Amino acid sequence: MKNTKNNQLKASRGITLIALVITIIVLLILAGVSIAMLTGQNGILTQAQKAKEKTEQAKEDELRKLTAIEAATYLEEYEYEDPSGETITIPAQCAVSQVEGENTLEDGLVIIDKNGNEWVWIVVPKSVTASCTTDEEIKNALINYATDYREENYSDTWYDGCGLEEEEYANKYSTMLQSVKANGGFYIGKYEVGIKEDIYRDYGTDYETEHTLDETPVIQPNKYPYNWVRCSQAEELAEGLATGEKTSTLMFGIQWDLVLTYLEHKGISASDLKTNSGSWGNYSDVQFPVAEGNKYAILNQSTSELGSWNIVQKNYTKPDSETENMVLLLTKSAERNSKMNIYDLAGNLAEWTLEKRTYISTYGPCVLRGGSYNILSSIKPASGRDIRNPIATGNSIGFRPALY
Repeated sequence: MKNTKNNQLKASRGITLIALVITIIVLLILAGVSIAMLTGQNGILTQAQKAKEKTEQAKEDELRKLTAIEAATYLEEYEYEDPSGETITIPAQCAVSQVEGENTLEDGLVIIDKNGNEWVWIVVPKSVTASCTTDEEIKNALINYATDYREENYSDTWYDGCGLEEEEYANKYSTMLQSVKANGGFYIGKYEVGIKEDIYRDYGTDYETEHTLDETPVIQPNKYPYNWVRCSQAEELAEGLATGEKTSTLMFGIQWDLVLTYLEHKGISASDLKTNSGSWGNYSDVQFPVAEGNKYAILNQSTSELGSWNIVQKNYTKPDSETENMVLLLTKSAERNSKMNIYDLAGNLAEWTLEKRTYISTYGPCVLRGGSYNILSSIKPASGRDIRNPIATGNSIGFRPALY
């Protein structure tokens, strides 16, 4: 009788232990399913985060449209006082961006013109040119101020093929110098110039032809970069982006150097600007994520042709090696590629300027700045210079205008 009771007790304990194990397993399965439902690619938390990001983006897009509408109401230039109390001159037909983080000098002041194009204010302290009266004095003061980014044998000197006649070049350079002195800075395109239409320029490897300018240029986010332009074509397009009775051209060499000086004064290390800009630029040897909804095109390194554009369905990480590491992106594809609200000054497209290489070279006199997506970040950092014949063109060459 006693043995029977012991056996029954053991069996009961065994059944209880098995039930406990099964319960734990079931709970673990349920927990795994719940975690997957919450945190997976299609999980509740992930979808909630995506919904939040889309809502914020929609709100930002609406604010940009409202700012462009407001800009059309300003028929004359006016003074804007930012939250710190500093005053900046805003061109006619432009308004200060209503997007958070874009209406202060501390973060990088952004204006939007009546056409929806976006510009960033580059500060050049008035004290730099306070004692100057002539163009030559202003030029020398600016060169001295930005001396860390100047290079011997490069200067703002007219050259045939830049898109301007010699006298016109001199006049625009003078206008720029006087404007910088009077206003304490100038504006540059927030992004590399893009194409308004939902198309992109693709000419394979036809680098010899002067390709037509059929697309409307814009300085707006998430646009196909306006590449395949010769220097003179880029200058023509840049001039057409002028607004508010201001002058717009390709950036002079001193302007590019002043932008770099401005960024350094805002806390960007000199090494990130002069030695290696991989931490904030799109180059072949850097890896970073591109958010869902953006587009990218991969260069075929065997044929030198840019592939078709792919839309990012899930987060895509641009590689830093192998055969698919040369990737061109739309404007404003990655926040890590911006400084003080200026996007892709380093990498993505090499940008035409009005700077000249002053000693004789078989490659040509024209200077491209900032490096591109298909080279190493240490070879052509943000300050880097590349020389080309002004009739050169290609999928890695673009431009960015200045407004003054």
